[in-house]
Amino acid sequence: MLFGLDGIELSIIIVFGCLIIGILSGFPVAFALGGSALVSLTIILILNSNGALLTESGNPIISDSWQSILRNVGLIPNRIFGNILGGPSVDVLLAVPLFVFMGITLERSRIAEDLLTTMAKAFGAMPGGLAISVVVVGALLAASTGIVGATVVTMGLLSLPTMLRNGYNTELATGTICASGTLGQIIPPSIVLVLLGQQVGEIYSEAHPGEVVSVGTLFKAAMIPGLVLVLLYIAYILFVALRDPAKAPAVHEFDRELAREREKTHRKPLSWVIGLPLAIIALWVLLTVLGVNGAQQAPPGAEGEFTAAPLSSKVTMLCMLACLIMALAWSLFPDENRMPIFAGMAGVIGLLLLDFSMVHPQTSPGKAFFIYLVPMLLTVWGVAIGFSRSSKNEILRVVFPPLVLIVAVLGSILGGLTNPTAAAGLGAGGAILLAATRLSGDKYRRWPIIVTAISTVILLLISSSFDLRMQISEISGENQIAIIFASISYYIFLAGFLYSCFILIKENVMRDVVLQTTKITSMVFVILIGSQMLNLTLKTFGGDSYIQDFLRQFDSEHAVLLLVLVVIFIMGFVLDFLEIIYIVIPIVGPVIFGGDLDPKWVTILIAVNLQTSFLTPPFGFALFYLRGVAPREVKTTQMYKGILPFVFIQILALTILWFIEPLSTFLPNLLPEGR
Repeated sequence: MLFGLDGIELSIIIVFGCLIIGILSGFPVAFALGGSALVSLTIILILNSNGALLTESGNPIISDSWQSILRNVGLIPNRIFGNILGGPSVDVLLAVPLFVFMGITLERSRIAEDLLTTMAKAFGAMPGGLAISVVVVGALLAASTGIVGATVVTMGLLSLPTMLRNGYNTELATGTICASGTLGQIIPPSIVLVLLGQQVGEIYSEAHPGEVVSVGTLFKAAMIPGLVLVLLYIAYILFVALRDPAKAPAVHEFDRELAREREKTHRKPLSWVIGLPLAIIALWVLLTVLGVNGAQQAPPGAEGEFTAAPLSSKVTMLCMLACLIMALAWSLFPDENRMPIFAGMAGVIGLLLLDFSMVHPQTSPGKAFFIYLVPMLLTVWGVAIGFSRSSKNEILRVVFPPLVLIVAVLGSILGGLTNPTAAAGLGAGGAILLAATRLSGDKYRRWPIIVTAISTVILLLISSSFDLRMQISEISGENQIAIIFASISYYIFLAGFLYSCFILIKENVMRDVVLQTTKITSMVFVILIGSQMLNLTLKTFGGDSYIQDFLRQFDSEHAVLLLVLVVIFIMGFVLDFLEIIYIVIPIVGPVIFGGDLDPKWVTILIAVNLQTSFLTPPFGFALFYLRGVAPREVKTTQMYKGILPFVFIQILALTILWFIEPLSTFLPNLLPEGR
């Protein structure tokens, strides 16, 4: 016993001491993990061989020291290929490079620059408007990129000089940029949620056989908490702007821009522009809560007690999106010809009535297609006219492309059409199309890209409605027709996709995107490998079991969870979110996910806590990213002061989520399960 500590406790201190020293040394974190694991294991084995590390009963903590090191070295490849590059985990982890590619493509194509400029015009004329525009753009980029470094650097380069030039307080400006850039860690599609989902899914399934927590479920659970954070950021900025206008003044040069936009739009009052879309969403939520809108097929194992909902969730979701586009166009341009909008709304009503009265779970896809055909054509006409009119508005013209990508990726997951990995592939392809559209200019024609996007939508609709498998023994006539149209749509998409890639290559964007994606993905997977080595070191002397037994001594599961959250918050000051996920979660996961706590709620609390690690000095990565692009007159101490209020907002958000659990569980329980 040394300092009153037994051998296992001393070994745990040695492991984490070596880890902290390795990280503080400036050595790349990805290699510091694996290196600290090997160094700490060697130190422990030497001390154990000399009788310096004993259990409370007086026995060595490792009975066969040098045999253990050889056995653990042999286990490293098994854990790498079994837990990371093989097995069920690889399907989830495939989403990581795809989401990274999607984010970097959008960032390199200057779409973020367009968003910042446009949002500054929209909000800049109000007190704190420039800061609010940064938060709004941060939320949009979070839902379309999820790359913290790219978002913070982009907004730091573009918005920080503008904010400082217009008299914004330096602390408020830097804090807003850093905090907004980290929204990508909680707003789906988030790499944090993908990696957490892979870990939590395995741990929870092992503790609760037959029950699953998927990445798609976590994406749904994170939607409302992400919105809560955005609203808290905006509320704080408005509070500062109204309390001390000199810190966040209104920029009146944008008044003329807004006046010109209003002259072109002739829109209805703002209550219509915002209220009507919100009313449509509220109606869809109400129908879902009441059970009018829901699943048409029984979950596996529940066929006997399942009752199909009157309306299909897929049909109602598509109708809701169509109504949003048409309602927005009518609100912004009420004086235009209303016939296409009325026809589109009639088509929506027809779709819902036919789905209710004539389409049932036993109806074949081909028959359902012909039943829907006429109202579907009317709806498409209304949506096309609505989309065309809405694009005349400068704000919508800039926001629509990334918004369409967000709806395509998240909508396919939230609507239960596909899983996150397939949605990530869709997002990566969509990002290439958007980037090609943005970069094409006058040198390339855009119509092949538009045709490609239309063929993609057709392909998605066909694949979600028909069985396109070629290996089934008997293919019905309607499926054969669907396969033909799907094949045509696929080849059109492939030609347009290659054309878009050609544009990105000619504009010298593709090479940089692929290089950066490779670097970031390699860093993630090397950290995963290093974390497996560190976990093996802890398992060698029973460190993981010791920590789990210590946590199980608490009488309350909530007390254990609170302790874990506090530990993660403290570790966030010196560790990155990746290290925390792959070091802490495998150790404490069996305890906090092995009980009766809702895994969705627990995971979202951890995700928001991990987001805070990007903000907490001295090693908050968002601070490093902004420091690299901020003007010299901006001091590091000012950045630290500016981020503190947002760290307290993060803690406030955690407190709200702790006491109001339905914020994390409402959407997963409301929306259909994904594939």
